[in-house]
Amino acid sequence: MDKDKIYMARAVELARRGRYGAHPNPLVGAVIVKAGKLIGEGAHLRFGGPHAEINALKACRGRAAGAAVYVTLEPCSTCGKTPPCTEALVKAGIRSVFIGAPDPNPANFGRAAGVLRRAGIRVTTGVLKKECEALNPAFSKFMRTGLPYVTLKLAQSLDGRIADAAGRPRWLSSPRSRREAHKLRAEADAVLAGIGTVLADDPLLNVRGIKTPRQPWIVVLDPTLRVPPKARLFGNERVIVAVTGRPPSAAVKKLPENAEVLALPPGKGGVSLPALLKALGRRGIGSVLVEGGGKVAGSFISEGLADRFVCFVSPLLIGGTRSKNSLVWPDALNAARREPGIKARIASISRSGPDLMLDLRF
Repeated sequence: MDKDKIYMARAVELARRGRYGAHPNPLVGAVIVKAGKLIGEGAHLRFGGPHAEINALKACRGRAAGAAVYVTLEPCSTCGKTPPCTEALVKAGIRSVFIGAPDPNPANFGRAAGVLRRAGIRVTTGVLKKECEALNPAFSKFMRTGLPYVTLKLAQSLDGRIADAAGRPRWLSSPRSRREAHKLRAEADAVLAGIGTVLADDPLLNVRGIKTPRQPWIVVLDPTLRVPPKARLFGNERVIVAVTGRPPSAAVKKLPENAEVLALPPGKGGVSLPALLKALGRRGIGSVLVEGGGKVAGSFISEGLADRFVCFVSPLLIGGTRSKNSLVWPDALNAARREPGIKARIASISRSGPDLMLDLRF
């Protein structure tokens, strides 16, 4: 590996430090090199906070003038919550900039290189481009489509069940897997569940055990507004209850003040999921973690709305004829296909305590 790739690999490593705080902004890492020595490094750690290039400049040991900057994402060139990073690089006297991936934000895409070159800075693009682009699938989708990136999370038995006929057990996954699930929550802008899960388990749906600067939005699919006003999820700061049509005003008034009732058109068996995702995107929600039961998860997959599927498989066999399947959709959808099933790509398989953790992409 040449030196440019080595420095960019370090920037990729730094970028991951923002996984729980930067979203819905992208993960970005930057290093500053002068006379063959790394003199500064930084990452974008918190939404609304300094960008990676600014943190790297602040961390510099000595003057950055004449140095090279390696940054995983094209530096911003327009004013947002912070001033343009291109402006800061020019003022610092940077000699050359190495960029990993282009910024999918239309306001910035392709602009930085021109701004920097006009200032006399040498620019090289595409260093470890694949690795840098892989840092931000949610941000990239949101910038391209205005829709959130959808991750499904399920814990199931080895034979594809989430509970027996009586609804047991509540916990299928190990403590290690449950901690991994909280990491997924911490990476998401919103956590979504169906009313069936809410009524059966009364979950909090928040992040616990992971340090994060803010809790995600909570979204409940509840077509007929059955969620109890005292449900524990209302202990979160931001809650959206997605219903169909106009619910009775008396029922709406019983909900806590932090509950937003979002009226949407009906869809296949409940709330229209495409309409929901568009509404969430308009609120700036760029990623959603779906933690519903088999019908909710099956709806997102069968309607082609899921981007990622993280499945924790417990070394447990439940069996039974009336036990609950982990994924459910109408048989008519299968009958309409030439080949059975919906194919996914395996991104990774790993151990999570006694469980398997499968990371799939659609």
